[in-house]
Amino acid sequence: MNANPLDTIVNNILAILMSNHSSKRYRSVLNSLEAGQFSKDSIRVSLNRLQSKGYVQKSNSEWKITDIGRKYFKHKYRLTYLPSPFTNTHSKNTIISFDIPERDRVMRNWLRNQIKIYGFKKLQQSLWIGPGPLPKNFLLRLKELHIRDNIKIFKVLKSK
Repeated sequence: MNANPLDTIVNNILAILMSNHSSKRYRSVLNSLEAGQFSKDSIRVSLNRLQSKGYVQKSNSEWKITDIGRKYFKHKYRLTYLPSPFTNTHSKNTIISFDIPERDRVMRNWLRNQIKIYGFKKLQQSLWIGPGPLPKNFLLRLKELHIRDNIKIFKVLKSK
């Protein structure tokens, strides 16, 4: 069954807005949206809230994103979480080490939450181990957020 791309976009927008930058809450909201656990009234209230902030407008019976909304969501999109391509059976063969300055705390928190979604476990404060290889869209996002230079990625090889 193919998902309607518009439904997916709306679900992601609502999940972003309702997640408060928590990866656990984002996944919970997204799963609830995809399972149809939100009522039409709940979604209508959310759209009206977006409208009052100037992010969307309603013309006739159609909702459209405004220029202000595009700018806002483009910025927010950069901090959305990417779905994990990994399963629990993937071997833990990748180590991520990062040193992101305090002034970029939001980016550091995003990175920690994102690698938790991928199934990484903390070895030390900024040293994590998990499955790999890391997806290209993740590596591109690191560049978009201007934090790629602060991150080292190592592949763990088994010795014979």
